[in-house]
Amino acid sequence: MATGEKRKLFFELSKSEKEKRFRSVLNPVLKRNRELNQPVVFRNSLCHKSNQFVHKYPNGKQFIIEIDLKTLSTKLGDSPALMII
Repeated sequence: MATGEKRKLFFELSKSEKEKRFRSVLNPVLKRNRELNQPVVFRNSLCHKSNQFVHKYPNGKQFIIEIDLKTLSTKLGDSPALMII
């Protein structure tokens, strides 16, 4: 940033500027997580219950995980078709 140039607030940035800043933070974190063999966790149409999440590992394996909200324990999804994608 040039000397004397005022920084923009986040909501003043264009969509492309916001995406560029977001990616500059996100990409190193995703790279580090891949190196540590940590899964990316997300929900999609395969998650039929509100407590189900997809865990996608760097080696390509994916699992549907269910979280028991009372005990916070985890298990593979009940349906055998959903256990490994």
